[in-house]
Amino acid sequence: MLSEDHTKVLKYIVDNNEEYIMDSAKENGINNPDASVGVAKFLLGGSGNFSEMSVNQKHHYDNAIKPLIIDVPCDGMINEDGSCIGNGSIDEDSLLGAYIGQDMRCQHCVSTKDTWFANNP
Repeated sequence: MLSEDHTKVLKYIVDNNEEYIMDSAKENGINNPDASVGVAKFLLGGSGNFSEMSVNQKHHYDNAIKPLIIDVPCDGMINEDGSCIGNGSIDEDSLLGAYIGQDMRCQHCVSTKDTWFANNP
């Protein structure tokens, strides 16, 4: 079952950026990315839907949807691998804001970089 935060993020992606799901599906070897979008919409249809997924739907979830909403990697302080000063993932409660602002950094990297620029004009 998805948490409330994960559901909000998935809804935002489905409503505003379906191509994220399509791209994730393609990157992870799914031949029918449209089906991945369908699974995302199915999940948003009701909280009980997660337990009712078929094996194929779970495959789409695990490989195309889950990477976009759970343990999403932080782009780091300088948008390079290894430059994150947090745990390497965007916090669940910050993820929706990261997608909306198109700034895929964790709250630690955002606050540290903002503080540095404020103190070093």
